[in-house]
Amino acid sequence: MRALRRTFAMLALALASTAAVAAPDCRFEAPVPAPALQVPEGVRIGLALGSGSMHGYAHIGVLQELEARALPVAVVSGTSVGALVGSLWASGLSARAIDALAGREELDMSEVSASWQGLFSSEPMRSPLEAAFRGRPIESWPRRFGAVATELSRGERRLISTGDGAVAVRASSAVPVLFLPVAVRGERLVDGALVEPVPVEAARDLGANLVIAVDVAYRPHEEVASGLTAYAFQALHILVNSLAASQARTADVVIRLNLHQRWKDCGREGLVAAGRQAVSTAWPEIQRAILARSAKRAP
Repeated sequence: MRALRRTFAMLALALASTAAVAAPDCRFEAPVPAPALQVPEGVRIGLALGSGSMHGYAHIGVLQELEARALPVAVVSGTSVGALVGSLWASGLSARAIDALAGREELDMSEVSASWQGLFSSEPMRSPLEAAFRGRPIESWPRRFGAVATELSRGERRLISTGDGAVAVRASSAVPVLFLPVAVRGERLVDGALVEPVPVEAARDLGANLVIAVDVAYRPHEEVASGLTAYAFQALHILVNSLAASQARTADVVIRLNLHQRWKDCGREGLVAAGRQAVSTAWPEIQRAILARSAKRAP
């Protein structure tokens, strides 16, 4: 099955980078296991996984650590690569299984489209995603899920939380210029990062009353922009970071990772480790947020 590796690469075509062999400091050193966290009834935890192309490998590490700590996440919202990773998890795959998919995929370019609307079609993503979801619609998954996309004609936000999960992910990750828009219910949808790069509001719309946001976006300072295409994507990064900072502030817990240099130095495994470390570091804050939310619900 061709799934994560190819898709991450497709989303990062405009930001070529070469990963070095992982150094010892790229690994995650597991802390002493934390005591079990009791989440009171009525606290509905949501995880908002943001856009970030190849940086999305860190989302896998976040999921691994949340699983290791048995945090009962009920809602997952995702934008772009966050929708890809989040959908696989929400549909029932373990973080370990998602990591295995990401690790064994061969780099394979998508088919080139002759349309003026974009360089590539995301159609090759459809079959592997459908296989991963086993033909089940989003509303039947173990966790509530929604993918954020942008309606191209009016620039409006769309939250896809029912129906075909493969369509939802393809729409959410259709980076303008790189990918063709995806047709959904008569509309042309593109990357959700244009309107909600860190989908905190989406998680609340899906029923979460405590949201952990994960921001893994490219930062404008991380690459020197040179050339017409690079200038266009630099403008996109500036826009996305401004929106992400504003939206993340509305979350109960914010995990913000600067990953570009780590990606260069450590590759995929280093990003996964960074995600695990980020959750470990944020764990006391997560505990405090749950206690605070519990207190608000107390009679």
